[in-house]
Amino acid sequence: MIKIKIDFEKLLLAAFFALLLFIGPGITLNHKIMHDFPYGYSASDAFQHQVRAEAVKDAGSFRHDAPYISFGIENLVGRYPPVIYHLAVLLSYSAGLEVYDSIYFIVFFFTVIGILIMYFIIKNFNKNVALISLPLAILAFSLPPSIGFLWGHWPSLLAQFFLIAFAWCITNINLEKSYILTSVILAAIALTHSSEAAFAIIFAGLFFVVGFISNRLEKNFAKKFFISIILFFILASYYLVIFYNTWAKAQPYSFAVMPTWEGNPGFYLAGFGLLLLFILLGILFSLLKISSMHASIVFAFAMLISGFSNYIGFDTRAFQIRFFWPIYLSVFFGFGIYALLKSITKKSSMAFSIILFLLFTILLSGMIKLPFMDNKISLLGQEMTAMPHYKGSSSQGVMDSYHWSALKWLSKKSGHNSKVYFFYGDIYSQDALLRNSKRFHYQVDPKDFIKAIQEKKIKKSYISELPGDSGGRPVTRSGLFSFEDAMTSKPDEYFFGPQSICNFDYLVFDKVSQQQALAQYNLLIASELLKKDYIKKAFENEIVVILKNNNKGADCIEERSF
Repeated sequence: MIKIKIDFEKLLLAAFFALLLFIGPGITLNHKIMHDFPYGYSASDAFQHQVRAEAVKDAGSFRHDAPYISFGIENLVGRYPPVIYHLAVLLSYSAGLEVYDSIYFIVFFFTVIGILIMYFIIKNFNKNVALISLPLAILAFSLPPSIGFLWGHWPSLLAQFFLIAFAWCITNINLEKSYILTSVILAAIALTHSSEAAFAIIFAGLFFVVGFISNRLEKNFAKKFFISIILFFILASYYLVIFYNTWAKAQPYSFAVMPTWEGNPGFYLAGFGLLLLFILLGILFSLLKISSMHASIVFAFAMLISGFSNYIGFDTRAFQIRFFWPIYLSVFFGFGIYALLKSITKKSSMAFSIILFLLFTILLSGMIKLPFMDNKISLLGQEMTAMPHYKGSSSQGVMDSYHWSALKWLSKKSGHNSKVYFFYGDIYSQDALLRNSKRFHYQVDPKDFIKAIQEKKIKKSYISELPGDSGGRPVTRSGLFSFEDAMTSKPDEYFFGPQSICNFDYLVFDKVSQQQALAQYNLLIASELLKKDYIKKAFENEIVVILKNNNKGADCIEERSF
């Protein structure tokens, strides 16, 4: 008779990570890997990274930023950390996905893998604690932490996967030639979202201090870590030169206190609701055993400290770390429950840990909602849900198939040097999506547009904005270590000021708006333009119409009242 040995741990892990895939990328991406347009993109930053990855795919490298991304300026250095864009392009080619699908999937996929790695880091501490800790990670895919996915904080999220991988490397520094993998992972952090490298150093420093105090530090830790740092600088040297001359100078560190993330639904400790009690217990029990503190707990403390670095000048970068607090602080949650129960029963049963794992998985995933769970409580000066549970987003996001068709038409059918003017559109406030036209473009200033309606005027010139990405100080390279600011040569009115609509090859109008008066004014201008025989409809669908001006610079419209 053949005896089959069932490994319940592997079965539980397989089921749990299937659940994470279902409620993470599954619900957000409508359970599809391939979409007809960028699906689930809820803010401009998401399109910013998607378009940049598209540009890398088109150019075949990231040596320069595409001009349509950065104010029409040629030969700007590709100054953003490149890893996420390269990974998106590689997956796009290998899997046959559109870049807008591949880049989003990468962030979700590596987050799930990061949770798995975190489980094994904690398991090295205690298998029971690891199992009890795991369900808390569900909250990383729930609002508000999931804003990191929906609003496009993708480089930070991917870098935080590498941050977890770095923690694994440090906890396994005793492995032969571990410094090689450590240096590669550290370079990956810096080349994905550079600020996370500072948080990696905070963890390594705290790990060294705690290990030194407890006299449990790996004998050659300092030597191996020093070698890792040297190799890291060699591996990342090309980009570090660019980073120093762009981001480091554009956003230098300065001490500042930023208690809240204005305009963003940031995540705070109170967001854990009543679960915070177990987290605080875990912190207390950990501090009582500092002499035997495990690396997973040191890592959690480091990320807790990093998440509060908004009080010492790290502002938004600290709030981005908080997106993964449900993952980082899960060890406190599991250890708090485990230590509490062990102090009562004096026993540690795996069966009991499995029951707790299943219970919290069911509750935190929202499969079953107890009556009190959605009650509001006041905690740490904030009103929060009593017990947080999964609340995901199944919205298609900002984009729709009609606007996407129009943008793709412009990118493929218009001349490479064409100039495009976008009149009012409800979704155009998220202006990075306009870069999908892959053409030099302006958009009308909504305030001036509304003023013209109020004054009942049809005009030839409107106050206009040149949307583009100024993050990190756009520069051109004049030498190996010399860079020049590309923005100073342009007058202010180049970026924001009156523009004659007659000076554009293509004019884009939305026919539908939540405030239909704006759409009606769009159509009124379009009808006036079509009175000229050299202006024709080039593209039209239910939402968007694009006009082609075949005599750019001519007097294309009569200014009048209506």
